Amino acid sequence: MSKNNNGFTLVEVLVVTAIIATLSVALFFNFGTTARNRTARSQVASIIVSDIRHAQSMALSGTRFNGNIFCGYGIHYVDHTTYLLYAGVDEGLARCQDANHNYQAGIDSVVQTQKLINQNMELRSSFLDIFFESPDPKTYINNSASLTLPLPTATIIIQRTGQATCSIPQTCTQIDVSTSGQLNLTD
Repeated sequence: MSKNNNGFTLVEVLVVTAIIATLSVALFFNFGTTARNRTARSQVASIIVSDIRHAQSMALSGTRFNGNIFCGYGIHYVDHTTYLLYAGVDEGLARCQDANHNYQAGIDSVVQTQKLINQNMELRSSFLDIFFESPDPKTYINNSASLTLPLPTATIIIQRTGQATCSIPQTCTQIDVSTSGQLNLTD
């Protein structure tokens, strides 16, 4: 007569449970550190670069905002986790070449307020305003469009929140934008 086995032994169930628990703990800690590593900085940097390119493309296309045509669009630092996309002076109010291209609260229009998507990342310090004038396109860094060397450059550095030191490329990611419109990413 043969014996019919319809299940698992207690030892088999305990071994499988231990394996699953070990893998779960390893995955949990892996996901926790992933949010703080180079990949997370790269993701934040990609979004900032995308927003810079978005401001540039709105300026190139002469995009209207709230029904008005503006001299151009820019990026402005607010704090270590926030920056603005803004529409510069309305064309009806000033000659674009003579206007102040840095963000002016109460005069310029906020297109979007952007918060960093990863709460474990921050902007290391403030950065100079980046502005793209329509329709040339002309790039202004801190209200200067100079093309003489050395070119004015806005530098945006991304780091883990609360990080004391910063070395590029090991622990920080850097985005440089120059008045030539060139954008460099060092990750």
